[in-house]
Order: sequence, then structure tokens, then C-alpha cells
Amino acid sequence: MATCKQVFFFLLVTLITCGASCKLYASESWSAVAFDKMSNDERYRYVHSYPFWKIDDSTTLTLILRQMYETAEKKKDIHTVLAVEFYWCLCSGNPGIKLPDGKTAYMLLKDIKALAEQNGYDIEAAVADFYLDRNTDLKLTNEQKYIEAQKITERMQAIGFEKFRDYYIDNMMLNIAMYMWDMEDFEKAFRYLSIAERFINKTEEGAYTYTQVLSYLQSYWKMKKDYSKSLSYAYKIKNFHEHFTTTDPMRQWWNNFWKSFSNIEIADILIKEGKFAESEQYAGKGYELSQVPERLVNKIVSHQAELDALLVLTDVKLQLGKLKDAGILLERALQIKNMLEAKGKLEYFKPLKLYKLLAAYNERMGNANDALTYMHKAAALQDSLNKKNDAHKLALAQQRFDAEKYSQKIAMVERERQLEKMLRNAAVAILALVVIMGFAYFRNLKARKKRKEAELEATRLLLLQQTKHLREKSELADSLRSEIEKHLSQTEKSQYLLQLSNATILTDEDWTNFRTLFEKVYPDFIIEQKQLYPGITPAEIRLIVLEKLGLTAQEMANMLGVNKNTIHQTRLRLRKKMDNVTA
Repeated sequence: MATCKQVFFFLLVTLITCGASCKLYASESWSAVAFDKMSNDERYRYVHSYPFWKIDDSTTLTLILRQMYETAEKKKDIHTVLAVEFYWCLCSGNPGIKLPDGKTAYMLLKDIKALAEQNGYDIEAAVADFYLDRNTDLKLTNEQKYIEAQKITERMQAIGFEKFRDYYIDNMMLNIAMYMWDMEDFEKAFRYLSIAERFINKTEEGAYTYTQVLSYLQSYWKMKKDYSKSLSYAYKIKNFHEHFTTTDPMRQWWNNFWKSFSNIEIADILIKEGKFAESEQYAGKGYELSQVPERLVNKIVSHQAELDALLVLTDVKLQLGKLKDAGILLERALQIKNMLEAKGKLEYFKPLKLYKLLAAYNERMGNANDALTYMHKAAALQDSLNKKNDAHKLALAQQRFDAEKYSQKIAMVERERQLEKMLRNAAVAILALVVIMGFAYFRNLKARKKRKEAELEATRLLLLQQTKHLREKSELADSLRSEIEKHLSQTEKSQYLLQLSNATILTDEDWTNFRTLFEKVYPDFIIEQKQLYPGITPAEIRLIVLEKLGLTAQEMANMLGVNKNTIHQTRLRLRKKMDNVTA
């Protein structure tokens, strides 16, 4: 498997500019025992506040990271594990840093992403995705990079940019802005630079990002010809680096470069505003600072910086009419130009401004031939630059157009996928709802059936009880007659028998209650009898009902308060009606 060449460019630059040359920082009084005793939140915060960037001893740095990692794993402190793995990836750009289990930074980032997603840490998952997209081993097209950069930013915005402070949100936004700047999509670059500006820190650790963000913003407003805003950023850079102190030679050169550059930029902006006298002091200071001892830096870099300063200072001198000073500066600029050109270290279009200044100088000095020569050189170079810029702009415009088409295609595919997912989820939801409703209906139906059966059984029992009760009343009446006949005189007996025969054991109220119970047990019986025998009387209905229950003629007579002969006569009339109907 290919090793990770460099997972994130700008973090490597941060390490080089801010920490690679620092002396060992006494390991921040590192104590594995104290780290072990911390709470999970304390451990997490400690990792993010630890100055890893100040430790240039790879063995010490690897040991501290490993002890942090092992403690967090032992404590099952996933959040801290993710933080330690992130810094391990960050420090992997330093020679001698050993990652856990022989992994590459790319492999470790994949682990971070998987672990973060598994445990619901959205911030760490997004951070891992961001750096994975920046990995140079991934063969992404410009269109894919363009889209992925915007997608990850939208994702971070949805979570909240401020929640990414622990993971250098300013560096992340700067990285995307630099890519957009190279694509000459300056408005998107400005958008991401503005986000980065909210989080940059004027600290030794954040010096690189702070300077880069302000420098790009200064260039943006200069390009927009808003010189007031451009100047404000140039002054911020100048003031920051004038108060920046360090004893490291490399960092001294880096700091000095930005002091020089900011002064030159201020001078150049003042020239554009026509403030030539004011610009002279800044241009002079910038040139002075560009001439640092060559032992501290690469000579090529030093001479390139000096040439940039010379071009601005010469322009100021010419504008102020200081031709003698301008001549000396131009002579030095030509020396540097020829030297860099001979070594192949001069950008092809770099002499353009120099030729224009030489043409203007010679014209003022009355050297018409030299002035014409340099004008022709400048014109030829300008024409070539214009063609190159036009072709470059066309290529970038095509790339952006292709990126937008790619974005639309991705969005369409995503919408189709979402629609398909929604339809699938809707189908599943509907099916589940149908199943639930069917199950509920079945349970309700079953419950109603059981309830109805229970009610029917209760009614049947009640009807049996009432029938039994009526029978008992009938038997009691028979017993009463027998007792009366035994103990009463004939006159008294006749009187009581008359009262008994006239009494109705089954009253109208009793019949109503009795019929209600009967119809619950035999719901259609009475209706069917009325339909079969239209002329049937209520007395005959009662007789049929009592016969349905299997009562004897005597029991019926007792219950209805009539004699037994009345029952027989009613039966005969009923049978005649039935015979007539069937005939």
C-alpha cells in the first residue's frame, strides 16, 4: 500500500514555520499518572491545549502521544482517543514520528472517521473527511475537489463553525480559500477567508495562519480597488510582525520577510492612491528589511524578495522625480534579474514591471533608444502575459463550468437517491401501517367477538335464571293451592282460588324484561314468527316463546296467570293459524 506522502499541506507548513526549529519544550511537565487521573472532559481539553508544536524531539513526542492514546483507550474515552489520533496525524509530517501499529496518516484518518461515525461524534467525522479529501494520494479531478470543498464547508456550517475551534477551523477555511483562489473563484475564496478571519489567533502558534488569512484578504480588496480596506489588512500584518519576537534564526527570517512584504504592499497601495511621498518611507523600509544576512536564508529566496522590494521602491522614486536614486536601484535590480535568470530561478513574466520602469527612467533621462528598447520588451512580454492570462482564465472558467455541471449532476443523483429512499421509506411505512391497522382491526374484531360471546352467555344464563325463577314461582303457586285446599274451608278455598286464578304471575313488566333477554339469546325468533304468521296475537307470541323454552302447559298457565285449559285453547287456535298458513 502506498504511504501517505502528505495528508494536509498547510498543517505541514504550520509545523515547519511554527515548530520545527523550536527547542524541546520541557514536555509541558508531562505526567502520564496525572493524565490517567483526569476526568474524560479534562483529558479531552488537555490534549487540545497541549503544545505539541513546540516539541521537536520525535522520540519524546511519539512517547507522549502513545501514552495519551493508551490511557484514553483504557478509560474507553473515545472523544480523547479521536483527539489524540488527530494530533498524531498532524505531527506525522515531522521526521521520526511513528504512528500506531505502523499505519500511515491516511489510514489513521480513515480510523478516525469510522470511530467518530460509530460513536456519533459528527465534528471529528467531518474533520477526518476534510483531511481525507486533501490527501494527495487521492486522484480527485479539479471538478471533484471544487465540489467536495464546498460540500464539506456546508456540512461544517450546518454543525456550526465555532464547534471546530479545537481542530483549527481557521486553517481548514484557509486551505479551501487558497484552492478557490488558485481556481480564480475569488468570491468563494473571500467567503472562506472571512470565516477563517473570525477564528484566527494573534499567537505564536497561530502566526502562520493569521498572516496568510490577512494577506489574502489584503490582496482581495486590492484587486477590488478598495484600497482603504486593503491598507487596513496590510497594517495589521505589519503591526503583528513588528511585535513578534523569536530567537530562532529561521523564524526570524520568516518574521522579517513579512515585515518587509507588508511595508512594500503598503507602499504599493499608496502609489495607486497617488500618495507618493507617503509611500516612499514604507518602500524604503521594505527594501531595507529585504536585505537580511544571506547566511540566514537561501540566497535565491533572499534575492527574489529584494527584487520585489526594488521594483516598488524604484516606482516611488520615479514618481517623485528622484532619478538618481531610481538609477541606482534599477542597476541593482538588473543585476539580481540577470543572476536569477542565469540560474533559472526567475519567473518568466517577472521582468515585465522592471522593463516598464527602465523604459520610464530612460525616457526621463533622454535615452530614447534605450527607452524604446525596454518599451518593446515590456510590450512583447505584456502581450505574451495577456495571452497566457486569457488562456488561463478560459481554462479556469471551463473548470468552474465543468465543476458546476458536475455539482448539478451530483445534486440530481442525490435528489433521485433521496426520492428513492423517501419512496422506499414511504412504502415501508404504509406497509407497516397497514399491518398495524390490520392487526389492530383483527384484535378489535376478536375482542368484539369475545365480548359479544360473553354478553350472549351472560344473557343466556340470566334468561335461564329468570326461567328457573318463573318455574319456582309456578311451583310455589301449585304448592300454595295445595296448602289452601288442605287448611281452608270450601268458601275460603273458593275465594283464594278465584284470587289466584285472577292473579298474573308474569306481569307486563316481567314480560318486557323476559322478552328482552329472550331476544338477545334468540334475536330473530319472534320476528320470524310474525313473518310466518302475520295474524299472530301477543298472547300467542308469549305461548310460542314459553314453548321455545320447553315449559309445560301447567308452568305456562302459572306464569301467565291463566288456567291450564286457556293454554290448551290458545295452542289449538295457534295450530289452526299455522295449518292455514302452510296450506
